[in-house]
Amino acid sequence: MESPDRRAPETNTENVEIPPIWRDKLLLTLLSIAVLGIVLQITLGGVVRVTGSGDGCPDWPTCFGQWFPPLDQATIDREYDGPRATTPRPHNVLLEYSHRTVGTLIGIILAIAVILVWVRHRSNKVVAWLATAELTVISVVGGLGGLVVLSDLDPAIRTVHLFLAEIGVFLAVLALVAAAYARRSPEADSGSSKWVWGTVSDEHRKALNLAAIAGVMTLVALLSGSYAVWKEAGAVCASWPICGGDFLPQSGLAWIHMTHRVLSFVSIVVVLYAGHKVWRLPNISGALRSAALAAVVLIFSQMLMGAANPWTTFAEWARAGHLSLATLVWVDMVFIVALILRPIPGRELSIASSIASSGEAGDMNAESA
Repeated sequence: MESPDRRAPETNTENVEIPPIWRDKLLLTLLSIAVLGIVLQITLGGVVRVTGSGDGCPDWPTCFGQWFPPLDQATIDREYDGPRATTPRPHNVLLEYSHRTVGTLIGIILAIAVILVWVRHRSNKVVAWLATAELTVISVVGGLGGLVVLSDLDPAIRTVHLFLAEIGVFLAVLALVAAAYARRSPEADSGSSKWVWGTVSDEHRKALNLAAIAGVMTLVALLSGSYAVWKEAGAVCASWPICGGDFLPQSGLAWIHMTHRVLSFVSIVVVLYAGHKVWRLPNISGALRSAALAAVVLIFSQMLMGAANPWTTFAEWARAGHLSLATLVWVDMVFIVALILRPIPGRELSIASSIASSGEAGDMNAESA
């Protein structure tokens, strides 16, 4: 195996040695929680959408003018002044409030992670700026969430809201992988060339390009589906895979729905092919191989969940699960891209560094003898 890059330990302005970033368990834990938290936040957003709970709180950032909303129907009926013709049920209020609360907690976790990385590991500019960008995007997502409520759930704003949330998880994955993994050494990169971000070995370039295309196609299909739902085109096609008994859609809403299905089909094919190509790559980590396998499992699950929507007459669980699985496919493709670009786990760098140090000490002892 090619020898990894053995980086020198970080030091602060007082020349005190700081453990490498991949040994910072607190930071890695915070970055991991951020990834999981944003996926949970997007899933909760899907549940809020399909249950009609988006205006469960009529105001923002408070809910019913309070930091903890009323959950009894009598109080909700008395104080609700939102756009709904009927007042929301307690579960609508609780779902919307939980969605907001998870977003706030993610923001706090990211703020701590950003402070930590700039204080302890500011020499690692890649992780520092990725984490900072992630916090910035999530803050904007929170502000857009408020705009969604105040604009009576405008479809265009809701689509942008979801898009930025997906960009937030994209940055979260990159920050985590950049902190836990490293590139190969310049000597080992002799058979490599530049890519959009970093370098990639020649034998891995095709798989990397496919994974990147698959990720983009997954995101486009995801957003098209959400826009279709918000334009009230999500349930116009009650059969699968075609829309009713007609090969061509018969209305504008049906065209929106079927455009989403076509984009989804293209993304399924590309994701399957990319997962296959990555699985067959030589000299890859166990994490990358697992991500390739996960891509196949997740995309098949996503396809079945999409079909389950018309099969179950668009049950709430099928609609929410469809968005959640699409997000997981997107996250998995981002992991694949990041792991191809940074293939060396930090623990392997530590082992290599220890071996090198032992060898140097042995040479010194031999010379002194």
